[in-house]
Amino acid sequence: MAKGILRELHDINSLKSRRKSTVLIFFCFLTGIVTGGVVASYRLLLDKIAYFRHDFFKDMSLGRVIIGMSIFILIGIAVQFMLSKYPMISGSGIPQVNGLLQKKVGFNWFPELICKFVGGVLAIGTGMSLGREGPSIHLGALIGDGINKLSKRTSVEEKYLVTCGASAGLSAAFNAPLAGAIFALEELHKFFSPLLLICVLVASGAANYVSRTILKTGITFQHNFVLPDGTSPLFAIVTTVIFCVIMAVSGKAFGYFLVYFQKKYKGVKLNKYLKISCFMIIAYLTAVFFREVTGGGHDLIENMFQADVPLKILFVILILKFFYSMLSYSTGFPGGIFLPMLVIGALVGKVYGVILVNYFSASNEFIVHFMLLGMAAYFTAVVKAPITGIILILEMTGNFSYLFLLTITATITYILTEMMKMEPIYEVLFENMFAKSETEKKGSHSPGKENKIVTLLIHVGADSELENKKIKDLNLPKKLLIMSVRANGKEHIPDGETVVRSGNQLVIVTDYKTAQKYAYDLKDKGIKIL
Repeated sequence: MAKGILRELHDINSLKSRRKSTVLIFFCFLTGIVTGGVVASYRLLLDKIAYFRHDFFKDMSLGRVIIGMSIFILIGIAVQFMLSKYPMISGSGIPQVNGLLQKKVGFNWFPELICKFVGGVLAIGTGMSLGREGPSIHLGALIGDGINKLSKRTSVEEKYLVTCGASAGLSAAFNAPLAGAIFALEELHKFFSPLLLICVLVASGAANYVSRTILKTGITFQHNFVLPDGTSPLFAIVTTVIFCVIMAVSGKAFGYFLVYFQKKYKGVKLNKYLKISCFMIIAYLTAVFFREVTGGGHDLIENMFQADVPLKILFVILILKFFYSMLSYSTGFPGGIFLPMLVIGALVGKVYGVILVNYFSASNEFIVHFMLLGMAAYFTAVVKAPITGIILILEMTGNFSYLFLLTITATITYILTEMMKMEPIYEVLFENMFAKSETEKKGSHSPGKENKIVTLLIHVGADSELENKKIKDLNLPKKLLIMSVRANGKEHIPDGETVVRSGNQLVIVTDYKTAQKYAYDLKDKGIKIL
């Protein structure tokens, strides 16, 4: 036991050396390169299958209808079989990545990588309203885990490589390297350190370069974005505040219905293969009659930037996209809510902009204006990661003139969500997933694993309830032993009188079961697990 503790402490301290840091950065770069290639291939296949699906539905003869419906059902059964074998490939994959970082789950990286890739291509390829970005993040994390295991890196380095893989996955999915890096810091770690920052930047940049080289793509949204001119400041302020209120309320609805549809789908008492067959018939009919709401929705946003659509039709598209996204995600098929979320935000912005133009004589530029603000505001409302949302929209549009307006909109929306006591959707999904898995697996761990000693390196943030308290006064769970405290680049062994300050890093030793049980509670206390 003592040897295990000393080994993990050595692994943490070894990252301070220049050689170890350089080796880690190299493996993060390698993770980015591989992730960029895998995600680019993933995107390429999704584009090809989308074109094939649209061409296939041009001929609606009886034979084509029977063949098409049969293919959809067979695809549903195939993906459901993969989910039964590897349940960790379900959904977006972001809760699973958080679960690995918090030591609540382990990856079976290679088979899960294959099944996540194939399952995502098949599910999104049928037109289910799911995004590519969640699976891309999960694919990158699986690659990072695989590289860690193949190169026999330490458990401490595993977290860096998995985080870098997730960052690289988002970067390659959206051609947004900065957003990928910020997402890793803001959503996954909720912590910043120079080494972690350089690692995720290297991985995101490498993935973006590989993805752009393979796909030969540039900015995600190609449009001439123009700021509205000649508007009174009062009108701009009032309309923006009202818009933020709408986005906060609709964001709360998104989180509520996402969880509600999941519970209802799981509560349907049918054989899982029969149940998914029934859903695939719905998916087939949706792909035939409501093509606009199928898939992630990238093309829909592109069209909405330019198309002059009547208000009633916009409402219909918005409603259909919203509820079809809920229904698609409830199946648990590999696919994310990231892009559908942005699409819904853009559609709400389009509706709002059209109303201002039609009934309040606003200029036409307000339509695209609120579409952009809507994507950032909706992302902020649902995910509660405003910095990621702002950077993501800036990189996707290539228009940094919107930086100030996006910041204002995201800030107001974030404040409103705090007042409404809204929880980030990925944390809600995380809690639902692992509350269930812990109940199912209770007693299944071997005594050796339950009693395994693990070391956690945690960061005390400025919002921590531990700040400015003596160690003897800390209300930490039992079986957590503070081995050392890092402050200002130095490390020392604490005693009961040592005061914990903001910015300190604590090396804590505990057993595996306690680490699993209290990882989430520690984060709520303002200490971030690295």
